[in-house]
Amino acid sequence: MQEVEGMKRAQKQVSSSHNATEVRLNRALEEAERSKAELVKLKQSSKDLVNQEQQRIEALQAENKRLEKQKDELITGFKKQLKLIDILKRQKIHFEAARMMSFTEEEFMKALDWGKM
Repeated sequence: MQEVEGMKRAQKQVSSSHNATEVRLNRALEEAERSKAELVKLKQSSKDLVNQEQQRIEALQAENKRLEKQKDELITGFKKQLKLIDILKRQKIHFEAARMMSFTEEEFMKALDWGKM
C-alpha cells in the first residue's frame, strides 16, 4: 500500500510537473506569437517610413529642379536686360552725337550766311 501511495504521489508530482511545463510552454508560445506580430508591425512601420522619406526626397528634388530652372530663367532675363541697357546707352550716345552734329551744321550754315552779308 505504501508503494501504491508512493506511486500515486510520484504520479501526481509528474502530472503537476507536466502541467507546469505545459503552462510555461503555452505562455512561451503566446509570447512568441506576440513578438511575431510586433515584428510584422515594426517591419510595416519601417517600410512606411522609408516610403514617406522616398516621397519627401522626390518632392524636394522636384522643387530643387523647379528652383534651378527659375534661377536660370532669371539669369537669362538679367543678361537680356543688360544687353538692352547697353543698346539704349549706345542709342543715347548716337542721338546726342546727331544732335551735336545738327547744331554744328546749323552754326556752319550761319557762318556761311555771315560770309555772304
